[in-house]
Amino acid sequence: MEKTLNWKCDFKLLPPLICLFLITFIDRTNIANAKIEGMTTDLKMKGNDYNMSLWILNIPYICLAVPSNLLMKKGFVKPQMYLSGIMFCWALCTIGLGCTKTFKGVLACRFLMGVFESGFVPGCAYLIGRYYKRRDFSVRYALFFGAAVLAGAFGGFLAYAIEHMNKVGGYAGWRWIFIIEGCITIVGVVVALLCIPSYPEDSTFLKPEEKQYLLAMLKNDAGKSRPNHYSSLVIKECLLDPKIWLGTLAYFGADNAASSIVSFQPTILKSLGYSNAQAQVHTIPVYIVALCALLICAYVSGKVGHRYSFLMFAAAIGIIGWSIELAQVKAVSARYFGMFAITASAYIQMPILVVWLSNNMGGNAKAAFATGFMIGIGNCGNLVSSNVFITDQSPRYKTGFGTGLGLNILGVVASTALELYCWTANRRRDAGKEDSKLDSSSEVLRDLGDDHPDFRY
Repeated sequence: MEKTLNWKCDFKLLPPLICLFLITFIDRTNIANAKIEGMTTDLKMKGNDYNMSLWILNIPYICLAVPSNLLMKKGFVKPQMYLSGIMFCWALCTIGLGCTKTFKGVLACRFLMGVFESGFVPGCAYLIGRYYKRRDFSVRYALFFGAAVLAGAFGGFLAYAIEHMNKVGGYAGWRWIFIIEGCITIVGVVVALLCIPSYPEDSTFLKPEEKQYLLAMLKNDAGKSRPNHYSSLVIKECLLDPKIWLGTLAYFGADNAASSIVSFQPTILKSLGYSNAQAQVHTIPVYIVALCALLICAYVSGKVGHRYSFLMFAAAIGIIGWSIELAQVKAVSARYFGMFAITASAYIQMPILVVWLSNNMGGNAKAAFATGFMIGIGNCGNLVSSNVFITDQSPRYKTGFGTGLGLNILGVVASTALELYCWTANRRRDAGKEDSKLDSSSEVLRDLGDDHPDFRY
C-alpha cells in the first residue's frame, strides 16, 4: 500500500510542480541572459544599476516567504489556486520587463516579481512535504529542485535561440527573451489550475481507503506530538529553535553561490573571451553536471537517512571552485571548471538543507514556518551576491569570489553545529534525560512537536 501511494503521489504531484518550477526559475534568471544581449545598453544602465535590478527582487521575496507559507497553512485558498494566482501575476511582470523603456521600469517589475514569487518555492516545498514520510521526502524534493538547475541550462539555450529574433517586430532580442518566457509562464498557470492536487486530506485522486492509510502513515512517521496549529508555545518554538537558525545560515551560504552563478555566469564567461552566443551555450553543461550531482547525492542521502556528510562533500567541492576563481588562474579551462564546481556545490546543498530541516520539524505548523523561513531569509544570499560582483572589478571580481569562499566556509560551520545539536539531543533522549517533559499537561505535550522526548532527529 505504501509503495502504491508513493507512486500515485509521485505521478500526480511532482510533474506539474517540476514543470512550473522550471518556468519560474527561467523567469528569475533570464535577466542575466538579457544583460549580455544589450539590455543595459538600450536602457542606459550605468555603474551598478544591473546589481540594483538583481537585489531589489529579493527584498519582498525575503520578507513575504514566511507569511505566504502561513497563509497556505491556514488553507484560506486551495494550493492550486494560490500557486497559479501568484504565477499569473509575476508572468505579467516578466512581460513588463520586455516592454519597459526605462531603468525605473526594470526596478518596478523586478520588485513586483519578488512579491509574487516569494510564496512559490516555499509553498511547493510545504505541499510536497505533506504527502511523504521523512525518508521519502528527500528524493522528491530533489527532483523538484532539480528543475531549477535544468532551468539554468534550458534558459541559456532558450536565450541563444531567442537572440536571433533581434529586431523582429521592432523589438530587440533581449526584449523577446522576457516577452516569450512571460507568455510561457501564463501557459503554466493553466497547468497549475488543472494538475496540482490539494492537501492529502482534501485530495480527490486517492481512494477513501488510500487517503485514510496515507494520513495514518504520516501521523505515525511524525511521532506522538504533531501540532497542526499555531499556539503561543508553537510560535515560541519556531522563533527560538536553533535548528531553524543554523539551517538558514547554511542555506544562506549555498544560496549566495547559486545566485552568483545564476546572475553573473554569462557575464563571467564573456569576460573570459567568449562571444555572446558562446557564453550562453557554455552555461548549459555547467547546469547539466550540477543536476546529475544533485540527484545522485539526494537519492543516496535519502537511502542511508543521512545528510551531513553529503553537505560536507558539496562544501569541499565549492571551496575548490571558489579558490580557483579567486586565485585568478589564467587558463580559461581552469576558470570554466571553477564554474562547474561552484554550481554543483550550491545545488547539492540547497535541497538537502531544506529536506534536513523539514525532516526535523515536528508537525505541519512548524514545518510550514521553517520551510518559509529557511528559503526566505536564506535568500539573503541573493542580496549579497548582487552587490559583491562589482562591475568595475570585471573580470577579476575579487570581492565576489572572496565573499563566496567565506560564506561557503560559514555554511560548513553552521551545518556542523546543526549536526552536533541533533546528535546530542538524540543521545540525551535515548538516555532518558528529557523524560521530565512527559509530566507536562496534555495540551503542552500536544504542542511540543520535535521537542517531545519521543521525537528523534
